[in-house]
Amino acid sequence: MITKFSWRRAVAVPAVLTLALGGALLSVTAAQAAPASLVISTPEAGATTASRTVVVSGTVAAGATVDVYKGTDDSGTRADRINTGNSTTWSTTLTYADTDAVNQSVYVTGLYGGSGFSDPQARAFVLPAVTPAETFSVTTPEVAQQLASRTVTFSGTGISGSTVNVLGTDGNRLPGTGAVVVVAGQWSLVYTYPETVDRNQSVRVTQVTGGAGTGDTPVAFVLPQGQTLDVVTPAEGTTTATRTVTFSGTGTSGSTVNVLDTDGNRLPGTGAVAVVDGQWSLDYTYPDDATVAQTVNVTQVTGGAGSGDVTRSFSLPAVVVPPTAVVLDAPVITSPTQGQVVVGDQVTFEGTGTPGSNILLAVVPTDQLDELEAAENGRAAAAAVPADPADPIVVDAAGNWTVTLALTPNDYTAAAVSFLLDADGLPVLDAAGQPIVSDPSADVAFSLIAAVVPAGTPATPIATPTGLAFTGSEGTEAAIGIGAAVLLLGSTLMVLARRRAKLATSDVAGE
Repeated sequence: MITKFSWRRAVAVPAVLTLALGGALLSVTAAQAAPASLVISTPEAGATTASRTVVVSGTVAAGATVDVYKGTDDSGTRADRINTGNSTTWSTTLTYADTDAVNQSVYVTGLYGGSGFSDPQARAFVLPAVTPAETFSVTTPEVAQQLASRTVTFSGTGISGSTVNVLGTDGNRLPGTGAVVVVAGQWSLVYTYPETVDRNQSVRVTQVTGGAGTGDTPVAFVLPQGQTLDVVTPAEGTTTATRTVTFSGTGTSGSTVNVLDTDGNRLPGTGAVAVVDGQWSLDYTYPDDATVAQTVNVTQVTGGAGSGDVTRSFSLPAVVVPPTAVVLDAPVITSPTQGQVVVGDQVTFEGTGTPGSNILLAVVPTDQLDELEAAENGRAAAAAVPADPADPIVVDAAGNWTVTLALTPNDYTAAAVSFLLDADGLPVLDAAGQPIVSDPSADVAFSLIAAVVPAGTPATPIATPTGLAFTGSEGTEAAIGIGAAVLLLGSTLMVLARRRAKLATSDVAGE
């Protein structure tokens, strides 16, 4: 018996395969989606995950194959395929980059019973925002940066709680500095380089975390020109000896130094001063009308660039204004008058002069004038020290003066000069140390005759002279002349001053 096989095409019945085998007809339809009881447990819908490493998990019918895609469908690349075997749970871990958006979704589908899941699901969730990782870096100064100041701020980022060290070329921390703690990912250190160190500098900045090195960055940079300028004179806050001030100090040889006023201009008539062998100097005389308090700004220029700036304050001595010369008017003798005959044994002298001045009155017998003139010319010894009267002759506020002297009958010539006494009764001296004295008055010649005294009338005692007045008849041999012959007046007053000072000293010693 022969068995026959035959294939028949099923016409107009799509997706149906008809197989005739051994007289039996087998028909198979296309596979249908099967329910897999899929559940997504994590992440929760709409929740924010704890990190960017996300666990996607859930449950499914045993024997299912689970496919997980990043996104909202299965159009992208599959992230993972999980064969559950006899388990009803499934899980996979997905890692998202820092550059991925925070809003994400996963799509879960798979196979069950030879068919695709009838219940695939998408799950939306939120990733945490990316916190920039704490990394070590040096922000300032920048590599090869030309700095404007020798005070440098070293700064940057680091791992919080770590320490940062700024090391010089000798491998040690910069002088006077220590380790800097990194706070909230930031660190900073300020250091001032001496003016004398080289402009080209480099450092190594290191970070230590938990006892281990976690950073090491070299940085080279350029400092501004160092200041070598120093002002030695005048010293700060001092008073100069004169108004001619010497500005001097040290600097960089070949540089120039300027001394500027508070307006920023060179002192009048001065120019730039060259620094030679490290030294500079400039003399300047301040005018008399310049204020006592002065301030200058001394600058140095090296190679066209500023290399020094020092402000210096000092004081000038006050201008000594010589006292105004005191000029006393020549006094005038108004009484007695020229040629008058006075009767009696006393003569009252009256006159005018500079108010407040004192009068020195000389009354000399006319026949002794030649002797006084000879003494003035050096042909006779100087007169003895005159008497020191207790009551000076003072010109009153109205310009008048008077004194009464007791004289013996004779022909007399009188003259007067004005001078000044201070509060201690000493002559006032001029700038040359000489008494201030006026020109002499005009000579006045007069005669004194005795009065006719009736018989039996008691004699009238002769009055003692008062005031600074001297007569040849008193035996004092006054060292003053008449008119142009007022002899040795300056010496007389000086002797008088010395006698007063000596008496005052004696009085103190006797106390």
